[in-house]
Amino acid sequence: MNHPFQPDPSAAQSLEAAPPMPLKLYIGWSLGTLGLTSFMVGSYLLLRFMTDYMAVPPAIAGLVFALAKIYDGVADPIFGSISDRTRSRWGRRRPYLFAGAFACGLTFMLAFNAPIVTSQAGAVSLLAVLLVLHATSYAVFAVPYMAMPAEMTDRPHERSKLMSFRVVNGSLGNLMGGWATATLIAFFGGGLAGHRAMGIVIGLGIFAVLMACFWLTRDARLRVYDPRGHVPYRQQLRSAMRNRPFMILQGAKLMLLSAAALHTASAAFFVQRRLEMSDAWLGTIYGTLTIGTVIAQPFWLAMARRYGKRSTYTFGGLFTALIWFAWLPWGPGTPGWIIVVIGLAAGLGNGGIVMVSQSMLPDAIEYQYLSTGQRIEGSFAGLYIMVEKLGQAIGASLVGLLLGLFGYIEAHGGTEVVQPKSAITGITLCYCVFSTVFLLISVLVMRFYPLDERTMTLRGPAARNDRTADN
Repeated sequence: MNHPFQPDPSAAQSLEAAPPMPLKLYIGWSLGTLGLTSFMVGSYLLLRFMTDYMAVPPAIAGLVFALAKIYDGVADPIFGSISDRTRSRWGRRRPYLFAGAFACGLTFMLAFNAPIVTSQAGAVSLLAVLLVLHATSYAVFAVPYMAMPAEMTDRPHERSKLMSFRVVNGSLGNLMGGWATATLIAFFGGGLAGHRAMGIVIGLGIFAVLMACFWLTRDARLRVYDPRGHVPYRQQLRSAMRNRPFMILQGAKLMLLSAAALHTASAAFFVQRRLEMSDAWLGTIYGTLTIGTVIAQPFWLAMARRYGKRSTYTFGGLFTALIWFAWLPWGPGTPGWIIVVIGLAAGLGNGGIVMVSQSMLPDAIEYQYLSTGQRIEGSFAGLYIMVEKLGQAIGASLVGLLLGLFGYIEAHGGTEVVQPKSAITGITLCYCVFSTVFLLISVLVMRFYPLDERTMTLRGPAARNDRTADN
């Protein structure tokens, strides 16, 4: 029997000789990220919506947001395990893509069209229910979706390529969830009416994109559920905990997502309160971020292939941290070209860290099979997304708690409030400093990640038999 870390040359040659997946599958699968990112990024506006229109104190708003994310994170591995054991003519994963498309579109519309409740307790309760529905809808689609790449291809570079398509669509999702939401709010007159109209339009768009993902992946390679290979859920969790590459990836992702949540959740406050600009400029930041991320993908893909994913992540993370910190000296009267340049540069770095970290997940899942023979992709995807949710919870709750600590004043129905200088300081620290610190910690943790393309060409007897069965 081959040792898990001894290269198998014949297996490597077989993998390299295998034909690439059809372009339709790269595009179709990655469309799911366009819808999910729109759903997630757009939801960060809920934090400002809660404080400025529902009169919920920022600390309570952040806490409610975090609790909903924690609930979702705990539920994610369960959704993954369920999808591992699902039997249907659409495979194990795609039925949940179909259901999740409806759920995500509907709950996004509902979140921004909730009635204005005059009592604080009523507003908090209503928003808690909406956020739980919002989080569950995301999990129904996202967990099975993230388990699919490990089934679709065995080739590490093909997974990197697949994830580069995902990053492009994730960037377009940032555009839809950031630029389009902000632009639509302004287009529909701003205020409460603008938020409500935006929620309907973006919700319909999310539904259409996620349904397209379901339809276009109908020819993806599937692995059917085999009850003889069923692994009890608790044993799956123990196996995941013993997978060193996966656990290191989880630690790095927790810090990365906390950084991203801090940066994104405070962005609307930073533009409006620190730069004293309209939401249209928030849209500009998201737009330039998207452009930078998309145009950088060929560069980062070549970097990952030549220097390895870990080194590429390090370089991209350090570059992005420098750009985030570059916002610190800017305030009212910032020239528009500065916003465009910083936004583009942030996108260039973002494209690397997102693509590389996402392509490491199917590698870690494949490593699990090489080590144990277990096919539990859904559970790994569930744990991976659980950490995403925990990172989002940490970042979003910190924004709310810090704004409360620095004296941010909530409002009802969008009433204009002059914020104290201390609140502006808190917003600036969240956007430029605290988020950067979390990102740097993520880079440090990822330095311990052990897998590369050489180790991922390894194939033990069980894996070779599995490929023969698939063929």
